[in-house]
Amino acid sequence: MRRVPRFAALLILLAAGPLAAAGPTGSAALDAAIELFEGKRYPDARAALERLVAAEPGNARACYYLGRTLELRADPGALPEAVKWLQQAAQLEPQNSTYLGRYGGASLLLAERTNSLFAARRGRDATEQAIRLNPADLDAREGLFQFYLRAPWPLGSSAKAADHLEAIRQRDPTRAGVIAILSRRQARDYAGAFRLCEQALAGRPDDYNALYQLGCTALESGEQLVRGVAAFEQCLTLEPPTPASPSPSVVWQRLGAIHEKRGHPDAARAAYAAALRLDPSNREAAAARAILK
Repeated sequence: MRRVPRFAALLILLAAGPLAAAGPTGSAALDAAIELFEGKRYPDARAALERLVAAEPGNARACYYLGRTLELRADPGALPEAVKWLQQAAQLEPQNSTYLGRYGGASLLLAERTNSLFAARRGRDATEQAIRLNPADLDAREGLFQFYLRAPWPLGSSAKAADHLEAIRQRDPTRAGVIAILSRRQARDYAGAFRLCEQALAGRPDDYNALYQLGCTALESGEQLVRGVAAFEQCLTLEPPTPASPSPSVVWQRLGAIHEKRGHPDAARAAYAAALRLDPSNREAAAARAILK
């Protein structure tokens, strides 16, 4: 008998409706949906995963990947919906550090966008639990470093931020160097920040976070502005490596700001518009564009 390819099998399952996906072939359907996600066919992946979770609401892996897919959808309701499904995955498998870390990171991002104390606390707690389960989860540690460094009192803690940075440095010195740039920027030690950027990019020229930090250092210092533009533009050709990494909308907003600083208002307007297309809730981009009109 001729074997049906896995992707074709998925189409047959989807055409047959949710109940078919819940049957013995559900595992193959989920694998195929994940292939769509990994192939960056996000609308197709979302449709397939929504059918799967409708048929199998207790399938943690399907919930997790639906949440991952929704994180990449560009509209105001996407992130809260993503958090809901990532939370479902974490609740179904509370010992899965990957699910907890992703849920925690998405919750912290939601807290930043909405100023929600509740989202900040649950994101912090989920991410801390992920690290207790897997101390080597550097994505989770980076998310907590950013959270403790930036959160206001009483949630913020420079000592806890330093502890997570040291734990990252012990396992990945290059990554820790990139993260340390933020500390140099906040201290307005721009020469030190540029130096750390150069060290990180010497080893990994496509490091998303190092490129972003280089652009931000240029923007804040007013130095090396052309290089800062190039760094932001290179960022936009890459995918954010973790939920804690600045989103493409944020990168576009910062690119607009650096164009504005260079005296290029048309380029700045276009960048702000791109930021708002990706995330209409980006208040900094909206305010900057309104001022330029």
